[in-house]
This record gives sequence, structure tokens and C-alpha cells, in this order.
Amino acid sequence: MTPAFLRSYAGQIKIFLVLLVLFLAVAIWFDFHLLVVARNAIQEEAGLRLGVEADLLRAELERDRMLTGAPATATPAPPTGASAGDAAEAPFVPPAFLERLARLHDLRRVDLLSSDGRVITSSDTAGIGGVDPFLLAHEARERRRLLAGLTAITPLERAGRSAFATLAAYRPIRDRDFRTLGFIRLEREVPALASLDLDLRTIAMLQAGGLLSVLTLVLLFARWLLRPYRRLQAAAGLAPAAIPADGMDDAEALVGAVQGVLEKMRAQERELHSLKEAEERGAAASGLPGERLISGMTSAALVFDRSGRLVTLNAAASRLLDLGTPVPGRGASELLAAHAPLLDLLRGTLQRGEARSREVVTLRGRDGRLVHLGVMLSPIRGGAGDPAAGGVESVDGVVCLLTDLTEIRALRERARLRDNLAILGEMSAGIAHEFRNALAVIQGHARLQSRAAAADPARAHAEAIERETARLLRIVGDFLRYARPITPDLQEIDLGRLVGETADDFRSDPDHAWVRIAIEGTFPPLFADETLLKQALQNLLRNAFEATRDEPKGDTRTIVVRGREEGGERSLVRLEVEDDGPGIPAEERGHIFTPFYTTKDEGTGLGLPLVQKVAALHDGTVEALPRPGGGTCMVLLLPRRPAPAIPIDLVA
Repeated sequence: MTPAFLRSYAGQIKIFLVLLVLFLAVAIWFDFHLLVVARNAIQEEAGLRLGVEADLLRAELERDRMLTGAPATATPAPPTGASAGDAAEAPFVPPAFLERLARLHDLRRVDLLSSDGRVITSSDTAGIGGVDPFLLAHEARERRRLLAGLTAITPLERAGRSAFATLAAYRPIRDRDFRTLGFIRLEREVPALASLDLDLRTIAMLQAGGLLSVLTLVLLFARWLLRPYRRLQAAAGLAPAAIPADGMDDAEALVGAVQGVLEKMRAQERELHSLKEAEERGAAASGLPGERLISGMTSAALVFDRSGRLVTLNAAASRLLDLGTPVPGRGASELLAAHAPLLDLLRGTLQRGEARSREVVTLRGRDGRLVHLGVMLSPIRGGAGDPAAGGVESVDGVVCLLTDLTEIRALRERARLRDNLAILGEMSAGIAHEFRNALAVIQGHARLQSRAAAADPARAHAEAIERETARLLRIVGDFLRYARPITPDLQEIDLGRLVGETADDFRSDPDHAWVRIAIEGTFPPLFADETLLKQALQNLLRNAFEATRDEPKGDTRTIVVRGREEGGERSLVRLEVEDDGPGIPAEERGHIFTPFYTTKDEGTGLGLPLVQKVAALHDGTVEALPRPGGGTCMVLLLPRRPAPAIPIDLVA
């Protein structure tokens, strides 16, 4: 590795990446080492607990006097190097008893071994008589530990017939003179340790693979990182007035060449800046606000010249008036053709030079919704006018500022509605109660009279009185429901199910057989009072049905229930109920939500006010829109999650 390589930019990058890979490798090794140490500690702890359990099991066998030595016929032949006395004293327990103990203690296997490592008896009879290889491995090191009174623990291993790994622990069996008679061995399945060991191996493989991947990515990254440097280095040699590389490394030579290019770019930037300032001074001399001023305003703003042509506008104005991307220079008559009230105010300011403020115009958007705009028009004055005209300054243009007042107007309408409803309830609730009581008395007497009257005319008069009192009682009941204070029980409801059930209930009436209900769109879930919302839908369907009832009999009429979700600042659900009736005249459209206002012979004038009350309780709105081709579209707008409701108390 030469000094030139160490000083070069490419060499320093490569050395840094190599050191980074080495650091990652060391960190991965330490991490894996700590995991292995933790695994071994957990395994050792599990083995020690198994050894304690072996001592408990040995104590249980001693208590039952099972460790008294084996009968002569059951004792296997002593191995080489063991005395006959040791074999006679080796404990023996029937395998069936050990198998029962293994089941009771959730053990896979229990063995009793002689002091030389031979299996005397076992819960697994196939292993009796064999030699335990673990005790004799490594020059019988584990056997010597057991003879010293310690615990021996096997490594984690997978048994042939076991679905999990097993762990075994050995403990010595001693007599009262502390002579070692044999060993007890407990083996248990440890699925948690097996899973831990498998996870450790998996982590090791993933870390090794990750390190190789990082090494590959580092090599690719080095090539990608040095590619533009090499291209700049090659281009620097072609740059005019390149700095000689004598006495400096390649990075310094490259920086010198780039600095020369940057100096030329700064000179060009200064020239462009001076040209832009000259252009802005010319624009300021014209007297009209420029695009920079308008674009920085939060309110919708438009600027027109003296001939009514658009000079500039900001994004808020384009969005509010739904103008798209208009080209400057278009005339106001063409640009605002769909907004006649605003166009009339603009023309008046251009002609008379009168400033206007706090003007409110109502426009209709493409979706049919009404938008209320606050308008401020300010003329841009020029020089003095003709002295014969009184020296009035000429108008060089007009600045138009617009503010969306739709939400404010809606809040005011809701407040006015609540005030009107409260006043109405205060004046008439008490009278309605007394009126209903009197009607109930009249209805009762009419029923008694109709039953007692023998003559047909008297009976007919009594029945007519009963019908009229029943109708008046229904009107009074609707009014009391309308005037009663209600706090909605807001819960998440399935709007699609509610609309379907309401439509099915409406179709079940035989009088509605000639009306078809079409359900379209999507109905997202929302938080609402299901009872109140169903009542509002029933009133809207009944209102649409009554609008088409006077059509020729035999013709099937259609009522469309449509739903969709609207975005914006608040997540709204839009419900539309359309009918193909004659529609509502424009002069009556502003009165349909007034209580007791009706144009029907049998109407109470409380159906749509009840719908408006339900909308207000859910922080929503309802409005009637004319339907293209005839008919009416009732639009109910409800938020997905209303604000905490304030009960509307109409009886003060």
C-alpha cells in the first residue's frame, strides 16, 4: 500500500469501507458470543434444576425403601475392575416403578446406574444392562465428578424417538457412610431450549449471510461512489486553465478545476440576477401587483388590468373558483362566465373605480353545492384623470380578494336554527301538551258516541270527529318529538345495512308497490345514532314518495338512494335521495325546513325539519338540490365521527 494510494481520495474511501466491514464483523462476533454464553447459562441452569429434581426423586425412593440393593437373581454381572461387594450393594428398582415415576414427574427416562456406569434398571427396559457412554467419555471425567458428589449434565441432544431435544442430569446415590452406591440419571424433553438452540443457529447463519451481503454491497457502493469522482477527474483534465497537479494529490487538483468552473458559474449567476432585477423594476413601474406578491397570499387573489383581462392569480383562487390553470390575458367575461354575481361586481369597480368590501356573493359549484364567498375589490389607481371629469384618478386595474365563507354561513345557519327551534319550543310546547290532552278527551267521547249512536248520520259524524282528532294527535305527537331535547347515542353502525333495512321496510307497504328503490354507491361505516338516522331516512323516502304520488297511475317511479365518502378537512359521508317527481319550485326551496310549512293536503310540515334536526345533532347538514331533468335530490352530509353533541332543547 503506497503513500500515494493512502493520500488519494479513492484509497481513503476504500480504507474507510474496509474498516467499517471489520467493525461490523467484530460487532457480529461479540453479539453471537454473548448469545452463546446466554444459551449455555440457561442450559446449565436447566441442568442444575434437573439435578435437584434427581435428588428429590432419590429421596422419594429412599423413603419408599426402594434403594436397598438388588436381589441376587436380578443383579447383573459386575464389570471388569468392580468388586463383587459393589455389585451386591448396587441399588435396584423395578422398571415398572421407574416408568410410573417418569410419568408422574413428566420425565422422558429415569435410569439407575452402578458406580462404573452400567445401567442396572431403567424406565426404558431396552437400555438395561448397557453402559452409559457419557460417564466413560473423556477419561471418565464426568464419573469422577459424580464420585466427588457433584452434578453431571449432558449437552443438549436430540433423541431418536423424541420430537424435541433432551437434557439429562446425573446425581450420585450414597449410603449413610457416604459411599457411592450408584448414580441416578434423569432425562427430560426441553422444547424451549431446543427452540433457543435452533434460533441461535439461525441467527448465526443470518449474521454470516448478512455480513457477506454487506461486504458485497460495500464493494458495489465503492464502485458507485467513485464513479462520478473518476468522471470528474477525467473531465478536469479537459477543462480549460486546469490547475497543474505538481505537488498536490488528485483530489486537490480536482477541487482546483471545479473551483474554476464554479467561479464562471457565479459570474453568470450575477449576470442573470441583474437581468431579473431589471425585469422586476419594470414590472413595479407598471403599477400592478406581480406574481410573487399574489402567490404568497393565503387568501384567493386575482389581478385584472383596466380592460378586464387577467394579469395573475394564485393557487387558492384557481381552486376556490374551480378555474383549473387559466392563462393570463383571458378576459373576465370568459373567465368568470359561470360566476355572474362576481363578474357584475368586478365590472362595476372597473367602470366606476369604487372599492368594495364585505360583499358576499353566492355561487354554485359544478357539483351543485352553493358556495358563499366574501369579496373585497380594490381598484389600482393610476395618474390624474381628465380635468373635465373632475380630475378623478384613472383605474389601471383591480385586485380581487376572495374568502370562503361557506362554513361560517353554515355555522350561523345552525345557530339560527337552534335559536328558532328553542323559541318555537318554548312558546308552543306547553300549549301542545294541553292541546293533546283535550284532543284525547274529544276522541274518547267520539268513540263512545259512535258506538252508542244507532242512526247512521250520527255515527258517521262521530267517526269523522274521531278521524280528525286522530290526525291532530299524530301532528301533535310529531311536534313533540321535534321539540323534545335529544342527546344522540353515537355508536359505530353499518350504514349499508341500515339503508338496506330501511328500504325493505318501505317496500313492504302495499301502497308503495309502484315505486322502485335503487341503492347505488358505497356506504362506509360511521358513528351515529342508529334510531335517529333511520327515522331521517324514512322521512326522506316518504317525502320522495309523496313527490311522485301525483304522477299517472300505472307508471313505475324510481327513488334512488346513493352514498359515497367525501374527503377534505373532515371525512364526510354523503347520502342522496333522488326522486323523479316535478321538483320543488325555487321560491319554496328556502322554506321546506320551516316547521309546519307544507304544500301537501295531508302533510304535517314536520318531516323535513325532523331530518334537519337529526343532521344538526350529528354535526351535519341537509339541503335540497334541483335534479337535472326534473325532480329533487335531498343531500344529507354527515361526518364519519361527529364532534361531541350538545342536546337541542326546544322547550327551554
